[in-house]
Amino acid sequence: MDSRHPDRNALDRYSRGKASTTEERWIEDHLRSGCERCQREVDDILLRAMSPAGSSGEDEVWRRLVALVSRRFGEVAAERREAPALAAEIFGHPAASQPGLIRTDPRFQNAAVCELLIQRSFEEGFRNPSRAIEIAELALLVTDHLEPGLYGRSVVLDFRARAWAFLGNARRLSFDLTGAEEALDQAESCLEQGSADPMEEARILDLRASLLGDQGRFEQAAEILDAVIDIYNELRESHFKGRAMISKGHFLGFSGWPEDAIRVTRKGLGLLDLNREPRLVLMARHNLAWFLTDCGRAAEARWQLERFRHVYSDFRDPWTELRLAWLDGRIAGGLGQLEKAEEILREVRRRFLADGHGYDASLVTLDLAHLYLQKGRTAEVRELAQETFSVFHSKDVHRQALAALEMFEKAVELDNATPGLAQEISSYLVRARKNPGLKFEAAAA
Repeated sequence: MDSRHPDRNALDRYSRGKASTTEERWIEDHLRSGCERCQREVDDILLRAMSPAGSSGEDEVWRRLVALVSRRFGEVAAERREAPALAAEIFGHPAASQPGLIRTDPRFQNAAVCELLIQRSFEEGFRNPSRAIEIAELALLVTDHLEPGLYGRSVVLDFRARAWAFLGNARRLSFDLTGAEEALDQAESCLEQGSADPMEEARILDLRASLLGDQGRFEQAAEILDAVIDIYNELRESHFKGRAMISKGHFLGFSGWPEDAIRVTRKGLGLLDLNREPRLVLMARHNLAWFLTDCGRAAEARWQLERFRHVYSDFRDPWTELRLAWLDGRIAGGLGQLEKAEEILREVRRRFLADGHGYDASLVTLDLAHLYLQKGRTAEVRELAQETFSVFHSKDVHRQALAALEMFEKAVELDNATPGLAQEISSYLVRARKNPGLKFEAAAA
């Protein structure tokens, strides 16, 4: 007997009254847990139960399965209906008192509340990572109080795995990469002890890939996403498969493989439900135009950009606005429109510096330097270095990144700077953005 999930044969035996007493009790306990995987498995049985062929001669056993599953599904549906109000009640209390509320009040100790807290942590991560950590810890606390007799031990462990995984994600977003890795290790351990549900495995691997990306390990992140893509392909989850392919394209592009990134990103876009995550669609199209520019295909990048430029206005935030301008400047440079590129990139750099985003400003500066060096305009590169690199010491540029920028500045002073060196340092800065421990190592000449 599978100790994690009843298989199709076991469910069939149960529905026909041919399961042993032990197997029958195990299946009933498992179905009462609300396990998503097994809910999908019984769909076909339920359809057969409602068809004339399915009910012939065995009405009683079919009715028994339908009644059991329908009752548990009804209980799960009721939990989910009540969960938003319960979550709102939790958040209506001061943050310091929320853990005590969950520990002492059984109303908050259910799977639907846990799901909502995990989702809220994910959403909050982009706005307030510190609060996202607190909410993920609340979700983890709820899993301590989920009743295995009601939900099933494997399902409780799955929820613990998910809560740990999203706690890891929140820690990653707040630049605690060590803490994020520890949380994801815990998530994987819980999943191994739980149901080994492939959807849960894919979620955790996807978050692991994001962590590897923040550690600057882009190639490993892309490799892990291959496994995620395979899982979603087997489950026929086209949207999530497309999502993973877009992430893989992102990592390939910044690993120095823009042609591969373009191919994978295009395939991913073709699989997305375009109305489901509009910001993701915009990001994928933006990356596509960015990598086309990296490949020297600026005219194609411009054509692609003009097809979706209007979508940027749906996201009225400075981050989106500046990245559109940055892309415009890079495309103009790729088209040989140096004056236009220079004007745009200087303005983008000015705004990044004004907002305290020295790291992005340094990347834009290197784009400008790359343009000047390609045209042999070393005087402009020297002026650029003198007027801006010292500014980065007072911004959000970490010590290792500053060392790389100072190396470039020194090369400029000695007339040894090249477009290749500018690109090399820029690629390093992208990798090292969230990993201050990653050192720059210049390629051998």
